[in-house]
Amino acid sequence: MNPSALESLGQTFDHPSQPGPGEAQWVVFDENASPSLENTTFEETGPIGEGPLALIELILKDPVRLDRLIRQPQLQAQLLPRFLAISLIGFTFFGVAMTLVLSAAAVWPHLFPIEATLAGKQPFGLRFDGDESDSGQSVSLVSPWLNGNAFRLIAAYAIGLVAATGICLPSLYFYGLLSGVKMTMMDVVIQALKSKAVAAVTLIGIIPVYAAFGLATAIFPLPDLSRDFVLLMGLILPFIAGLSGTYSLYRGLSTLTDTMTPERRIHRECFLQRLVLSWSAAYSVVSPVLIFTLWQRLQG
Repeated sequence: MNPSALESLGQTFDHPSQPGPGEAQWVVFDENASPSLENTTFEETGPIGEGPLALIELILKDPVRLDRLIRQPQLQAQLLPRFLAISLIGFTFFGVAMTLVLSAAAVWPHLFPIEATLAGKQPFGLRFDGDESDSGQSVSLVSPWLNGNAFRLIAAYAIGLVAATGICLPSLYFYGLLSGVKMTMMDVVIQALKSKAVAAVTLIGIIPVYAAFGLATAIFPLPDLSRDFVLLMGLILPFIAGLSGTYSLYRGLSTLTDTMTPERRIHRECFLQRLVLSWSAAYSVVSPVLIFTLWQRLQG
């Protein structure tokens, strides 16, 4: 054999080439270290960071790498509370921002029981008024915090959005099995909470843009119909931001198709997409009803 060819072959084994920009980059775990997110390093770019901010950076910068990370069984127990914390913090920020917009506009939403709306006693289940329902006083910047209405709004959204996910989890698990994807209940929970965290991060990014339009209702005189439309759009803002969470859920579940045979994968990927959309439709029905009912019950 040519000596130059042997020398080139030896250099290849002694100094393996680094992966190119378009090649897959895998998570590297230290076998001697305890499994944790802080001990996880990544080739080429190094560690992202520590704590919940590391997950936020992955959500914003590299969601594909995040999908690979949550499939590590030794990290799922640590990622679950962090995803839940990101979701609750994001929905809490939304509640605070929405309270400021409503109080700046000097109105507050009054909710009526769903059965009263169905019976025709109330044309709509929600109405924006210029006084507080429990005190009869006009709305000011501090009155929602003093009478507890702000905390009721925050609790209704934070608890309702997360609780609706828990209610719909069994159906998502069933849909996944129906599509032929092999996954455990822990995989379903981590995927669902990841999508909820993605939606919360997206919601935080949208809030400043909406706040500019919402505060305009307090600065410029607008007709009541236009004002109510702007404020109503703010109340459904979490569901608009939830579209990013839906896409993240589908992308994450699509990575689990590698558990199927290539032949079945070709015929089942489109079926999996339809099942995820079906679950998202069911969640979109359950979550607003749950939030409305919880908020109305807290409002008394």
